[in-house]
Amino acid sequence: MHKLFNTYNFTNFSITKGNGSYLFDNKGKKYLDFSAGVAVNALGYNHSIINRSIKDQLKTGIMHLSGSQLHKYKTDLANILSKNSNKGDVFYSNSGAESIETAMKIARSVGSKNKKTQIISMTSSFHGRTLGALSLGHNKNYKSNIGPIPGDVIFCNFNDSKDLKKKINPKKTIAIIIEFVQGDGGVNICTKEFAKTIDDICKKFKILLIADEIQAGVGRTGKMFAYKNYSVSPDIITMAKGLGSGIPIGATIIKNTISKNFNIGFHGSTYGGGMLQTRIAYNVFNFINQKPFLTAVLEKSKILKLGLMKIKNEHEDKIKEVRILGLICGLEFHEKNYALKIFNTLMKKSLITTIVQGNTIRITPPLTVSKKEIKEGLKIIASSLSL
Repeated sequence: MHKLFNTYNFTNFSITKGNGSYLFDNKGKKYLDFSAGVAVNALGYNHSIINRSIKDQLKTGIMHLSGSQLHKYKTDLANILSKNSNKGDVFYSNSGAESIETAMKIARSVGSKNKKTQIISMTSSFHGRTLGALSLGHNKNYKSNIGPIPGDVIFCNFNDSKDLKKKINPKKTIAIIIEFVQGDGGVNICTKEFAKTIDDICKKFKILLIADEIQAGVGRTGKMFAYKNYSVSPDIITMAKGLGSGIPIGATIIKNTISKNFNIGFHGSTYGGGMLQTRIAYNVFNFINQKPFLTAVLEKSKILKLGLMKIKNEHEDKIKEVRILGLICGLEFHEKNYALKIFNTLMKKSLITTIVQGNTIRITPPLTVSKKEIKEGLKIIASSLSL
């Protein structure tokens, strides 16, 4: 019995510790984690980078500084984020939803000069659960029974260039926002052709491109940002999740041509850019942003893909499609509610995954997962489908 607000389908066990790609419950049972805290724990559990960063921070005696107070990691992290993305300026917050709110606020402010307030988002999109972020998300279930949601958002069919061209209104549209790999929507992967259409339209009509990198960023696709799989250069980039590898931090990167037009006091965040968060994020980003590490992510992705495709071929009556880019993967099933059944079976067999839209199981192991652990997970999936 607990007094938690009942907004989750809580597990019937309690986690007590973690190490590498594994979690352990209060009864000592060991779980292979192919969820990584919803793609947050990029370096898994008990990683030396995180542990050392926390110990080093404790030596300073500082847990919090105000947003206006500079410190080494606030500036160092901003510099590497900028250098490795769109060369923009960085605003820190606490979460992905807050980084989206920042991007949305900036876009609407830019558009206000010409009375352009419309933002185009995608079907099956998810950008957070605050009211502003919900307006950009497509799932109606998240927006029911809470009254009016901020408006002037329209939805384009994902990967549908014809639909996008119809939806664009040069006199109204100020921004297009996209997850190049949709997470909550079922691991839907943007096509090269659709990305090019978006880029061409944004350049032609001076529309802002907002790349939501909250789940698929920080090495998850084998590149530091998912948009780098495409020939685009976003005006605004939102980040969170894997950036802190377990420590809450959000970041919004805004191209200087946009950020230079804003004044002091336009926006703020009490805990944004704290010394502990930015120290950890700086060390995590630098650790992941190495060619050998990213190459290893792609190598492990190949093993996971080949294994899942083999399972699909053996269970074509059950599995509709396998979608994967790097170490974010969607396993979609034919039968309605079958994903929930498999999710529960996998959990009983000590494999943790995530259930998402479209009757799909999402797989997002720590980026540090070993090839052996991937093969272990594949065996569990195969045996679960054979029941």
